[in-house]
Formats: sequence, structure tokens, C-alpha cells
Amino acid sequence: MAKKYELVLILDPQVGDTQLEAAVEKYKTQLESAGAEIVNVDPWGLRKLAYTSMALRQRQQAFFVLYQFEGDSDMLVPLEAGLRLDEAVLRHMVIAVDGEFLRIPQLAPENVYIYHPPARPHDRRGPRRDRDTRRDDGPPGAGRPDGPPAGRPEGAGEPKPAAAAEGADSSASGDSGSAGE
Repeated sequence: MAKKYELVLILDPQVGDTQLEAAVEKYKTQLESAGAEIVNVDPWGLRKLAYTSMALRQRQQAFFVLYQFEGDSDMLVPLEAGLRLDEAVLRHMVIAVDGEFLRIPQLAPENVYIYHPPARPHDRRGPRRDRDTRRDDGPPGAGRPDGPPAGRPEGAGEPKPAAAAEGADSSASGDSGSAGE
């Protein structure tokens, strides 16, 4: 009894365009000669790979082809053996399909799907500013509570030591000392 299958081939793009077309046609004729009825052959084109590995021969891109066909399961064994030996095939996957084939629309080139969000409308309040801009306008340490006050130079408004302050107070008064006796 014929079942429905999908075959996805990932082909090495470095083998050349003529060999890629020949590989696509080769597996189409191999399926037909094995008794499969080809429903659809859809070349997806050159696509970027999600990852690279030694099995993918460190390729960044590959050529993808989807085959949709109906046939017996007996033909899959020689088909997969040939796919494993073919140097142009990096990976392959055969899936049994339940129900009808999904018609996948033709995929657009990758750069079409780049999302460009709409630009934000301009705010009538003007551009945003940094909260700390007023701190940056004065001398170093002017906006910080632990720094010197903004109006005085460093060292001008510092309190005098306690011992020096007492001596200055007694000599300044003049009436409580020995000079008055």
C-alpha cells in the first residue's frame, strides 16, 4: 500500500549549480524509477544553517529541496543508502505523512523577513536628558553632599582646630588679662 512521504535534502552549495540541479533531478528520477509518484518537488534555495558541525562540513549555508511523493516503504531503504553515500548531500530526512500534503508557499529570500519596527513618534517635550546633568556643570564634587560647597574654594570655609580657636579668642578680647591691672 502506498504511503505519503516527504523527503528534505540539504545539499552542499560548494559543489556548483550544475551539480545541484543534477542532484535534484537524480533523486527525482530515482524515486520515479522505484515506483513513487512525485507530487511536488520544491527547491527552497540557499538558506543559512542554524549551526555548523563536522557532519555539515563547517558550511554556513546549504541548498534545501523538499520532495513530496507517494510510494511503498520498500523503496526507502535503497534511497537512504544512496543519500548517505552522496557527497553532495549534507543531511536528509524522510517523514511519513498522515493525511494530505501541506502545500508550503514558496519561501522568500531571507532578507525579506528582517523586521523593522516602526519608529517611535517624536515626543513634543523634546529629547530626554540625563538626570545627573546638573551635577556635571560645576567643579568636581559640587553636586555631592560630601564634597566642598559650590561657592567657596577648597580650605576657605573649614573650621579651625579647637586649641587654636581658644588662644585666638583670649587674645582678641583684651579686657580679662593682666594688661588691665
